[in-house]
Amino acid sequence: MNLELIFIIGHLFGVALGAGGAYLSDVMFFSSAKDDKITYTEFRFLTIGSKMVWVGLTTLFLSGLGLFLLDMETYLDSSKFLAKVTIVFIIFLNGLLFHFSHLERIKRHKGEHLPSSDEFMRKRPVLLISGVVSFISWTSALILGAIPSLSYPYSLIMGAYFLVLAGAIFSTLALFKYIK
Repeated sequence: MNLELIFIIGHLFGVALGAGGAYLSDVMFFSSAKDDKITYTEFRFLTIGSKMVWVGLTTLFLSGLGLFLLDMETYLDSSKFLAKVTIVFIIFLNGLLFHFSHLERIKRHKGEHLPSSDEFMRKRPVLLISGVVSFISWTSALILGAIPSLSYPYSLIMGAYFLVLAGAIFSTLALFKYIK
């Protein structure tokens, strides 16, 4: 087994953990919040999902760095690679926001009736947007990773990503009152 194959396997493992943890956390949150409260058990599962995302992102970063170091010139010349790196960085920033802001807010209100909290209800749109950013970004990174080669410029790839992201955010906010 060569080094490149080891990094590829690690990369796939990181994607599976990170994207799987993110998708599962989103589904768990919306499922848990249907009754307008997050129980202690539901919160524990949300923190487990968050930890899965961080382990996945760390594995993804380390294995991606290994692959990059094996062939820097090719990767630096790839608009697909640069777009993927940008999107993973957005995932990282969104993860920081979720872990240090959203998760802490949910923790403060676990077991409570969420609509009774002015703070939670004021911040709910930001939580929804963060979920949309997570879903669209992980899905975009997965799609880019699955495409063997892409000859579009970085600006076009990122423009398409931001267009889809903006549409998803707009749709979510427009349907905000129906999302529960």
